[in-house]
Amino acid sequence: MIFVIPIGHESDKVRRLPWISFIIMAACLIIHTLVSVEINQRAKELKSGAKELVDYYFKHPYLKLDPETKKLIFGERNNEEIEEMLDIYRRDAARSIHLFQEEEQEKLDKLSKSLINTVNDLPYRKWGFIPAKKSFIGLLTYMFIHGGWLHLLGNLLLLYLTGPFIEDVWGRPIYTGFYLIVGMLSALMFAQHFPHFTGPLIGASGAIAGLMGAFLIRYWNTRIKFFFIFAFIFRGTFKAPAWLMLPLWVLFEFFNANAIGSVNAEGGGVAHWAHVWGFVFGVAAALGMKALKIEEKYVHPKIEAQVHFVDEGYKAFEEAMLKKSEGKLDEAYALLLGAARKNPTNNDVVEGLWNLGVELGKENEAAEFFIRSIENEIRRDQMEIALNNFMDLKEKIPQASLSLTYKFMLMKHLTERKDFKEAKELANELVEEVDLNSSGGLLQNFASTALEFSPLIAKKVIELCLQHPGIPVDEKDKLKTELDELQKRLQATEAVNNVEQVTTEAKSQLEVKPVTTEAESQLAVEPDRSETSLITKKSIVAIKATPLGIKNGKIDLNMEGFGQQLLPLNSVQSIAAAEISSPQEMPFLLIDLFLDDPKTNSTKIRTIRLSSIDFDPKKLFPGFQDDWEALKAFISILLKVSGATAYPDQDSVLLDPPLNFYSIKEYEKSILSQKFTSFSQV
Repeated sequence: MIFVIPIGHESDKVRRLPWISFIIMAACLIIHTLVSVEINQRAKELKSGAKELVDYYFKHPYLKLDPETKKLIFGERNNEEIEEMLDIYRRDAARSIHLFQEEEQEKLDKLSKSLINTVNDLPYRKWGFIPAKKSFIGLLTYMFIHGGWLHLLGNLLLLYLTGPFIEDVWGRPIYTGFYLIVGMLSALMFAQHFPHFTGPLIGASGAIAGLMGAFLIRYWNTRIKFFFIFAFIFRGTFKAPAWLMLPLWVLFEFFNANAIGSVNAEGGGVAHWAHVWGFVFGVAAALGMKALKIEEKYVHPKIEAQVHFVDEGYKAFEEAMLKKSEGKLDEAYALLLGAARKNPTNNDVVEGLWNLGVELGKENEAAEFFIRSIENEIRRDQMEIALNNFMDLKEKIPQASLSLTYKFMLMKHLTERKDFKEAKELANELVEEVDLNSSGGLLQNFASTALEFSPLIAKKVIELCLQHPGIPVDEKDKLKTELDELQKRLQATEAVNNVEQVTTEAKSQLEVKPVTTEAESQLAVEPDRSETSLITKKSIVAIKATPLGIKNGKIDLNMEGFGQQLLPLNSVQSIAAAEISSPQEMPFLLIDLFLDDPKTNSTKIRTIRLSSIDFDPKKLFPGFQDDWEALKAFISILLKVSGATAYPDQDSVLLDPPLNFYSIKEYEKSILSQKFTSFSQV
């Protein structure tokens, strides 16, 4: 399943605060909160009333239940099954004489009426629009009531992305009237499709669909940014123009409306027809505004008279966006280029120039200003904005670059975010650009940062630091010590410098020295001398790693000492998992990806070791809300993709239940001895 959610667009500036849009959003939020409280309070009363009526009706099946009540309780589709069941009760009841049938019928009618009154008094039915009744008040109030938090937040997001911009160019009076009228018309058209529907229509979707239709016409060429997630694993963002995405959305709604209508002629569920008609009315209204030039003749001059531009660049930006909406792209570009030359620090102008330059094939000219804008964002510590803009720049012009200092700051930001792949790409560019003329402090910081994702790059930079005349002698002594340790580590693990190309021959040559820090001294242990002589020669050599994702049969890892690497899962021979529950520390889950089968007589059993302390499994599998379930899904996929054996067995590896050990040392003894007895099983 794929989800696509709009999260922004390039026309993201307005001249005045969109008070009407804010008031609508606040009203929807406040009303939904109040409605939710009332529904929760009335739920118990509704449930008990329905139960009492159903119990009484089944005890007296010969009585007549009001059709509206029957439909409310059992639903349209279940009526036939209920009638068949009741016929059995009726046949049994027919053998008895019912002396008090009139009184019983009166009581049933009373229960039925009480339940109907309770239901009709609920906010959804009281203030929603019911097509079968066609209440005028309901036509207005239904737009401010929602069926749940997801329903509300989804509508508010779309309102936020469209409403303020239509309000800004059409003015508050026209915008308010348009919003309410389109909302009412979309509800009436829904009623035309389902005239006998007795359920309440609720939500601002129809009115917001109208805003989307108007946005399509008014901001035809605007590129909308979307977030997508596929199968709860693959996710990312992309941009697409309004003229492509909004018609696709309404076609999808039209398809769903017809599909649901063919299955359920009575209506119900999502009101797709309200969406379709709202969108159509929005398009029609915007086309009418454009044809009659209402905006240019009446709205724009009045707004301009009220707005005082402090920044002339912003005024040029607004004029350019107006030219762009009219299809005069070259004129809009010329306006923005002139404004950018006068004020190159105005982000609105520069980003508008860049986006339009890309559209017109003039990105090389616009890049000069865009690069300055990115560097300015970095100076102001707007790192996420700068990073997104830099990625956009590199996508369009791969040879484009920033100055050394700014590129380093982006690389450091990526490292702090644990985006080691992108950080390494930037570092590879930087290492070719730095020299003895570069700042000594920059080189030292570069080396320190690169250690987190690429020891080889760090080595090159440290070697350059040692030649730099501006770095003090005592600092160089520290760097020499650091370089010696780094070279030893690289020499000892040369065969795994690039895990992606590990072959059978390379594996046999792998000689990794166990870590020697006190905290990690348990990672390579020897079993008790009471074990056989063969086993006493065996040891486990573990490289700690943090998983970043699984793709194309490989697992992306940030490996301690090696940086970010791709491990082909078909090189994993066996997988083990255990819970380490030491009394001195919080319990955690340990997962071993063995490159050597633990059952072999190899003297060194190599493993990539993952710890639940170091990563959040829900980030790998966003569809899971529970850490434990996400971990189980992660291990299950590892087993499936790698084809590795579960060690010692499938259940314990899949944590059903997990093996428990007091320490990593006890766990490794069990692995080496092949005697799996956890302390929880003793």
